[in-house]
Amino acid sequence: MSTRTADDARPDVAGILERLRLAEAKLARQREQQTGMNESDRAAMRYLLERVDTEEITPGIIAHALHLSPASGTALIDRLVARGLVVVGNHPRDRRKKLVRPFDRNVDPDHLDPLTTRLRTIADGLTTGDARIVAGFLEDVLSTVTHATAPAA
Repeated sequence: MSTRTADDARPDVAGILERLRLAEAKLARQREQQTGMNESDRAAMRYLLERVDTEEITPGIIAHALHLSPASGTALIDRLVARGLVVVGNHPRDRRKKLVRPFDRNVDPDHLDPLTTRLRTIADGLTTGDARIVAGFLEDVLSTVTHATAPAA
């Protein structure tokens, strides 16, 4: 005879993932309407602002970090330049390279993207064991989403 309680019930992980996907899509639309920046733009700015004082950032580095094709990375940088958020200049020692810098180095990445800051805080609260389990699960989800194909029209 089972002595299972309501606390032992299996969580609806698939249902939570679906709600997360819907909430993320809604949030992305709202944030783009409010700021004119899409998620890639925001992620690029955060990446750049968090590293500007310690690394030389090229368009290719940003594209690679955000898992974008070179063409998509170029389009992203062009959008940021057009909005006056970044400047692209020559590398001081390598004529072939361009460096990307924020126009305003004093922008707080946490103000630009407070959701990422909150999510990092939640992740930091996990125990090492829980972090390993969650990370493994999220890597599987990421791989599934990354390799998904759009349904045929």
